Amino acid sequence: MKLPAGIKDNIKDFAYITRRKLRDNDGEVKGEVFLWRKKDGKVFNYWLKCPYCETEEESTVTLRRRPYRLKCSNCGKSILIEKLGPK
Repeated sequence: MKLPAGIKDNIKDFAYITRRKLRDNDGEVKGEVFLWRKKDGKVFNYWLKCPYCETEEESTVTLRRRPYRLKCSNCGKSILIEKLGPK
């Protein structure tokens, strides 16, 4: 997955950027998410490859509280963006 245009050159303009691998119910890595928000905005942009149905989508969403959750527009499953930390 390539970074969306303009992110790499202007990294200081963003308040939140993350790229995560996503696991399905069996624990296999089948999906991926890239989520970002500008410093002056409240809306998150994201690129998602659903780990359940493997559909790719790009959209925007307003997320208020952590842990963040996205919903696949194809299968309707809720996808948790877990907090990074030691495991």
